[in-house]
Amino acid sequence: MLISLAWLRDLVRLDADAPAVARALTARGLTVDAIGESGGDAVFDIDIPANRPDCLGHRGVAREAAAAFGATMAPRGGVQAFQGRGGDPVDVSVTVTVEAPDLCGRYTARIVRGVTVGPSPAWVVARLAACGHRSINNVVDASNLVMLELGQPVHFFDFATLGGPAIVVRRAHDGETLTTLDGVVRTLAADDLVIADAKRAVALAGILGGADTEIGPDTRDVLIEAAWFLPQAVRRTARAQALVTDASQRFTRGADPEAPVEAQLLATVLLNRLASGVPARGTIDVRSRPPERRTIAMRVGRAATLLGFTPELDETVEALQAVGLAPRPGDDSIEITVPSWRVDLTREADVVEEVGRHLGYDRVPTKTPAAAPRSSAHPPSALEEEVRDRLAALGFHEAFNYAMIGPGDDDPFVADGPKEPLALANPISEALSRLRRALAPGLAASAGMNLRRGSQDVRLFEVGKVFCPREPGALPEEPLHAAFAWCGATEPRHWGVPPRDADTFDAAGLVEDVLSLGPGANGWTRARCTLPGVHPGRGISWRRPDGTELAWCGPVHPELAARLDLSAPVLLGEIDLGTKDAAPPVHPYRPIPRVPAVTRDLSIVLAEGVAAGSVLARLVEVGAPAPARLHWLDRYAGPPLKPGEVAMTLRVILQPFDRTLTDPETEGYRSRLLEALETVPGVHLRRMDT
Repeated sequence: MLISLAWLRDLVRLDADAPAVARALTARGLTVDAIGESGGDAVFDIDIPANRPDCLGHRGVAREAAAAFGATMAPRGGVQAFQGRGGDPVDVSVTVTVEAPDLCGRYTARIVRGVTVGPSPAWVVARLAACGHRSINNVVDASNLVMLELGQPVHFFDFATLGGPAIVVRRAHDGETLTTLDGVVRTLAADDLVIADAKRAVALAGILGGADTEIGPDTRDVLIEAAWFLPQAVRRTARAQALVTDASQRFTRGADPEAPVEAQLLATVLLNRLASGVPARGTIDVRSRPPERRTIAMRVGRAATLLGFTPELDETVEALQAVGLAPRPGDDSIEITVPSWRVDLTREADVVEEVGRHLGYDRVPTKTPAAAPRSSAHPPSALEEEVRDRLAALGFHEAFNYAMIGPGDDDPFVADGPKEPLALANPISEALSRLRRALAPGLAASAGMNLRRGSQDVRLFEVGKVFCPREPGALPEEPLHAAFAWCGATEPRHWGVPPRDADTFDAAGLVEDVLSLGPGANGWTRARCTLPGVHPGRGISWRRPDGTELAWCGPVHPELAARLDLSAPVLLGEIDLGTKDAAPPVHPYRPIPRVPAVTRDLSIVLAEGVAAGSVLARLVEVGAPAPARLHWLDRYAGPPLKPGEVAMTLRVILQPFDRTLTDPETEGYRSRLLEALETVPGVHLRRMDT
């Protein structure tokens, strides 16, 4: 907000220069962001806190400056004595009815007759320009001067255009229309508050006037409106109409309920001075309840506790007097009366803050608070921490994504269970209106964002809960999942060393590394991944003995990658770690082998459609004379093989611990493996002579 120093000097006797005033206001919580200049006047750009609506006018800022420098406010001159000059009383000329007293706590009206609309004098134009407003005419400028000085918006109606003549403060009729001063025809709802005459709505209460009753060159009589409107009502209508005005900003923060009468008097003086208007006798003042007198007791001991230091009683009373709170000291507390303009003071701590603001925050001692560390209410399980440590050790960076997603975002990555995720009752937005059933969507979006910002190699992981719906009315299951997104090289890129991009088999190794830590460390089988979000034929799925999916990995489906704007191939994987309380398996200690391992290679050909996992699943059933490890060594497709066939080499490693294997044991095991291969459809031994 822009505040004129010259205007402040009219309201309070200040001898300090602009930088000193700026420092004093900033120290009191009204941060001066910059000091500008307008026509030889210093202009402060002040960041007014949301809880200080009383400082949205020069009068409120002047009070703060007076308290800071121990100055006194200037007298109001002839405003209070300017009560009207003959003619019919205002209540004879117009009627005021408030039909919505819950939304309009006070409405005042006054008539000024015989105004002459024309240009404003130079001092008015300069004062408005310093505050960022342009001059329109002397009558409209008078209303802006009142708002900028008192922080209380007023509205001027061309009295001749009011039907009745009457003022009715009511709720709008559903579907009622109003053309506002900006020329927009607005359709109103039943909970919008309007100012109407006997025939139609003529203004949006507390926001903007109507075009039918605006001040024009031919205006002669003016009806002045100064009122107090419920902040929530003004905020609701302003948001619904996407209309933010100087008036709405002040009313939505909370205006002074006693300010309308003073605003009426100041507006009357200005219309007389600037436009030669003659006020009618009296003011119509309709209010729903008598003025509220608020008192708050501040305990001296409580003030010392909250401030961190113990102020003297005399300086505490002086501080409260300086900010206009009329303190009355007691035995162990001080009672204050809250001025009507301080709508932010509602409790004892607010009064203590006023003491601290006036005495200076620099008096608060600097010390480290004594606090005993407390453990988290939901500490991570041992399994969760071990999975995090393992993925971080493999070069992946942990990501934290929202648990909320948009409708359908996780459908491509959910295989089992209900297809409809849980909907939030009060979502932030439609894009965050569902609870996730998988971690993969968030990681895919994070990987895409990194790629669009120029990253070549992306390694992200997340460990967190997903939310699986159950029967209606029941709480969802919340299993713990681990997921990763991988794009780019398998190892850090080095100068002179050609990189190799990660593929599905690298991702599969990562999945099985994580599976070895969790409750599903044993007993799983591999299968082809059929998730719609994974590239068909290039994904791998791990399943429990009962057939439910334990983990999966693979490249993002090309169609989904295009929708997500992924500029490079991205590998995704997700592992179900079970419940959060699951413990990692205990691996028994085995000594380092003292005898050499025995290695045999088997070359086989797989027909089209045969999964390598089904071959391994059959071979692990063959009894071995020693602990055995089987893994694929290489893969080949092309001539002289038939289209669709794949040649693969399987390495078998036998590792005894206590003795050396004999040749008959080794060859016998190899023979049993070959016999088992003959029982797998679509698999035959590779002929070495081709």
